[in-house]
Amino acid sequence: MYALTIGIFDGVHKGHQYILKNTLQLANNLRFEPLVLMFRYPPEKHLGGFEGLILPSWRRKQICEDIGFKVEVKDLEEVWGLPHEQYLEELMKKGVKAIVCGEDFTFGKNALGNVEYLQAVSQSKGLVVKVLKDLKSQGNRVSSSAIKRELKLGNIKTANGMLGRPWTLEGTVYEDRHVGFKLGFPTANINVWEKEEILLPKFGVYIVKGYVRGRSGFLWGLMNVGLRPTFDEYKKTPKVEVYFLDFFGDLYGDYIVLEVIDFLRDEVKFDNEQELIGAMEKDEDQARKIIQKHYI
Repeated sequence: MYALTIGIFDGVHKGHQYILKNTLQLANNLRFEPLVLMFRYPPEKHLGGFEGLILPSWRRKQICEDIGFKVEVKDLEEVWGLPHEQYLEELMKKGVKAIVCGEDFTFGKNALGNVEYLQAVSQSKGLVVKVLKDLKSQGNRVSSSAIKRELKLGNIKTANGMLGRPWTLEGTVYEDRHVGFKLGFPTANINVWEKEEILLPKFGVYIVKGYVRGRSGFLWGLMNVGLRPTFDEYKKTPKVEVYFLDFFGDLYGDYIVLEVIDFLRDEVKFDNEQELIGAMEKDEDQARKIIQKHYI
C-alpha cells in the first residue's frame, strides 16, 4: 500500500518539501510506503514557454529518495491522454491508498481531475486524501516559476532561500578551445545539457563550490555563464565554465556538481584580452574576500 504524491517537483523546493514531509507523516501513520510519482518535464515543455529545468530528474529523484521515498520517474506523454477516472483507477491498482496534494493539483486528460473530484470519490474508493495549502515565504508563494524568475535575475541567494539548499548545476567536463588556459585562468567547460534541458541563470560570474565525482572534499571556484562576448567565436551558444581557485590538474571527462553560492557580476564584453584578464584578476580577488568573510 502506498501514500502517494505526484508532480514535477522541479527544484524540490521548500513548497515541495512541505508536501513531501506531510506525505511521509501520513505514510507512517497509516503504515503505508511513501511514493513519489515524478514527471521529467512540466507541461510547458510540450505546450510552449519552457525555459529549462531547475534540477535534472535524477537529482530530484535522489533528493526524494534521501528523504525516504520510493520514486518513479515518468514522462508526461505516458499519461497525457488518460481520462482522470482511469488515471485514478490505474493508481489504485498499483496499491495507492492515500494521496497528498496541493490545492491546485490537477491530473488526467485536459486536467479534469482535481482536488474536488478526489474528495468526492475518496469515501467510495476507500482513498485517504490530504489537501495542503500553499507554502508562502514572506507572503509570496514558493514555486518553481518564482525560483526560475530569481535565477534569471541573478538573485541566487533569494532562489537558494526558496530551495532550502544551494542551487546546483552539473555535468561532464568537455574539451573546448583552451581560451581560459591561454589567459592564465584554466577553466573546465561543463555540459549541463548532457541529458536534459536545464535552465541557465543570468549571464555573468558566480561564486561556486565544486564537487568532482570520485574525489573527496570540494573546491571553491568562479563560474562563468554566457556567450563569451569578448571573443569572436564561430558559434555563439551559451557556455558554463568554472575556474577553480588553487587547483591545478586535468578534469576532462570528470563529472562535476557546482553549488551556486553568490552572484558576482554581469557578463561584460571587453575591448581586448588584457581588459578581460584584469577583470578576471579582480573577480578572483573579490571572490576570495567574500569566501573568507562569509563562507569559511
